[in-house]
Amino acid sequence: MPTQLNPTYVPLLTFLGTLLIVAVGILYNNSRITDFSNRIGDVKDLIGGVKDLIQAEARVTDANIRRLEEKIDRMENILQSRLAEHDSRLRRLESR
Repeated sequence: MPTQLNPTYVPLLTFLGTLLIVAVGILYNNSRITDFSNRIGDVKDLIGGVKDLIQAEARVTDANIRRLEEKIDRMENILQSRLAEHDSRLRRLESR
C-alpha cells in the first residue's frame, strides 16, 4: 500500500524547500562576505606594514642627508679658510 502525499501539502513543501535553499544560500554568501572582510583586514595590515617601512626608510634617508649636509658645510669651511690663506699669501707677495 503506497502512501501518497496529500495534495494540499505539495505547495507547502515546495515553499519550504525553496525557503530552505534560499536560507542555505544566504548563509553561504554571508560566510563568503566574512572571508572577504577578513581579507580586506589582511590587506590593511599589509599596507600598514609597508607604510611603516617607508617611514623608517624616510627617516634613514633624512639622517643620511643631514650627515651629507654637515660634511658639505665642513668642506666649505675648510675651503674658505684655505682660500683666505692663499689670498693673504698673494697679498703679501704682491706687497713686496
